[in-house]
Amino acid sequence: MSLPALLPALIVLALALWFYLVFTLVMEHRRHAARRSGQPYAGLRDASQVWTKMLRAPEYRGARRRVALVTLALLALLLLRAFL
Repeated sequence: MSLPALLPALIVLALALWFYLVFTLVMEHRRHAARRSGQPYAGLRDASQVWTKMLRAPEYRGARRRVALVTLALLALLLLRAFL
């Protein structure tokens, strides 16, 4: 099978993986913000403080790196699709 025939399937797989990673990151954020505020849904202040922590804390480095790598791979696949 040639690359142009496989490319749409690779794009769909990369997009599904990207959606999964971002969804888990957002749900993790919601859980931490709710725990911080003591309510099921946190307010803007608590949510923004948790986002700041998640974007800087070393324990989330792996999740941030995975999302960034899959995003770059997806962009590369889309650019390859545009030029083939």
